[in-house]
Amino acid sequence: MRRVAYLLPLILVAPATGSAQLTPVSPAPALAPVNDVGYALNDWRRLRQGGNWSFADYARFLVAYPGWPGESAMRRSAERAMQPGENVATVVAFFRTQQPTTAGGFARLAEAYAAQGRSVEALLAARRAWSASGLSAVDEIALYQRFGGSFTTADHDQRVDRLLIDRDPTDAARLLASTSAARRPAFAARIAMQQRAPDTEALYNAVMARVTEDAGLMQDRARYLREANWQAAARQLLARPHRFTSLPVDPGKWYELKRIVAQEAYADRQYTLAYDIARQVDDALPVGSDLAAQPLQVRDEYTNLTWLAGTVAIRALGRPADAVALFDKYSEGGRSLQVLTKGAYWAGRAAAQAGQLQNATAHFSKAAAYPDLFYGQLAHERLGRAIPVPLGSPQMLVTPAQRSTFQVKPLVRAIRLLGSQGRRDEQALFVRALSEALDNDSDRLLATELSSQVGRQDLSVWTARSSRNGGSPFYFRAAYPTLPGGISEEYLWSISHGITRQESSFDRTAVSGAGARGMMQLMPATAQEQSGKVGVGYDFGRLTSDPSYNVMLGSSYFRRLLNQWDGNYVLAVASYNAGAGNVRKWVNRNGDPRAPGADVVAWIEDIPFSETRGYVQRVLENTVVYDRMNPRAVSPRQLSHFLGKARVG
Repeated sequence: MRRVAYLLPLILVAPATGSAQLTPVSPAPALAPVNDVGYALNDWRRLRQGGNWSFADYARFLVAYPGWPGESAMRRSAERAMQPGENVATVVAFFRTQQPTTAGGFARLAEAYAAQGRSVEALLAARRAWSASGLSAVDEIALYQRFGGSFTTADHDQRVDRLLIDRDPTDAARLLASTSAARRPAFAARIAMQQRAPDTEALYNAVMARVTEDAGLMQDRARYLREANWQAAARQLLARPHRFTSLPVDPGKWYELKRIVAQEAYADRQYTLAYDIARQVDDALPVGSDLAAQPLQVRDEYTNLTWLAGTVAIRALGRPADAVALFDKYSEGGRSLQVLTKGAYWAGRAAAQAGQLQNATAHFSKAAAYPDLFYGQLAHERLGRAIPVPLGSPQMLVTPAQRSTFQVKPLVRAIRLLGSQGRRDEQALFVRALSEALDNDSDRLLATELSSQVGRQDLSVWTARSSRNGGSPFYFRAAYPTLPGGISEEYLWSISHGITRQESSFDRTAVSGAGARGMMQLMPATAQEQSGKVGVGYDFGRLTSDPSYNVMLGSSYFRRLLNQWDGNYVLAVASYNAGAGNVRKWVNRNGDPRAPGADVVAWIEDIPFSETRGYVQRVLENTVVYDRMNPRAVSPRQLSHFLGKARVG
């Protein structure tokens, strides 16, 4: 934004001279009429490929076909394509269901509201644009010309705060005179720290007393100390008790900084420091904020911090009572049932360790409400309950009206059409999109019916997965497809199904970005080696065309890993995902989970690869469910059996 740095001071005192104009892009070919799924699929392909599409092209499609694959990326492209003077009704309709994600989007919405005479909404949108990242020079000028008279010093404080968090001290300095007198000295100190000015320390010392009240000041001071390699001072600063009157302008970045510094302190065995940094998580949002409504980064970093603080409290500091509250916060910090059950289970363990037995039972009961999940299954064991078999079908009736409404959904029609055209790769994208769009069990039941009709077992799996990621259980047999054959040993039946459900969701033609293929996602080299070991011919094409062939090779390969790790499922499953070499490193660094007295659940949580950590839990929870569906199993096994735990739960 350097090109506007010398202009804005003049604009602050000059009258408005008209709106700025952008050079129009070359026109793209016109889209087909949006009245048929076949046409819409062609338009979808063209829009996803990019090009000189106008905002109107994107808007017309996205308003008509919400929830189609790639919607988020196309909405970002649409906002980038917006220019001043877009059709007012189109802009308002485009943002009716979803707020803008860019400063430019908010600027266009402010213009549209103003054109409709909706002055209050126009000013709110203009303020959002003014305080957002990435506001262009042209939009900055236009916004100030149109709304500058209504902007307050608080609005300018927000903008300068945002510029400094985004590390733009030059533009922040240009606007410094417009900020409030109360915050201007702290802003000046932050600008000096970012520019490494000679008077940095003098300016900071003048406002140092406010560092526990101003989140931006603390954040910039910590960044300044870290960049000067004064790590100890940065840790001590972030560990100080604080109560912000000026909240972080970007909570996600604030939490991210705290998480990084806390993890570094933990790695250096500075457990008290790590705990004091991580436990202060109620410092970034207004009181009463709904965490589930926050952006993904905020939720992720919040749960990272509460998990770290709770773990340090219970495992390093011997403070289980404190850990209960932190694990409770963790369970409330996400939208998925995986977060809820993990937090509830560990809060239960901490409560039990603290001697709070009734509290422990309450937390285990909360987790046990979800018997298809890893921590729900462990909670069942703690409570002495048996894990139920998945229901045969949802306990409801689908009315003819519901069925008719479902069948005409554009996503459903697209799945059918793509299937008839043999476009399984594109169809897979629509399977995911449909599963994420379902918001009631009637439609989820109809989706499982559709999965059978179009030969997409993965639709049933994704339906259940998306449901629980949104906070709703969907524990039905249709969500657990079974393999057609290829598994010779009875003891491999459940684990092979568990792996397949996680690896490919039972999509026989699945090919990963790394090249893994088919039901059990075998790399071609691994499949070729394994075919030689079992004495069958290697056929590359059959990896994705013949599920039984793929499963035969995959299950026998897993048997090799299981034997390699002396029958330990945790290490074998981790090796299937990350390779035996990485698992050996983790055993050497974190200890052997097979050792007497080892806490295998904590060992899994210490796996440094987040993908593998989640993979082990998902595969084993699947396996426990499939063990209850195994036609050859005499007695279904508990999760503790697959964990190699001597004690249940």
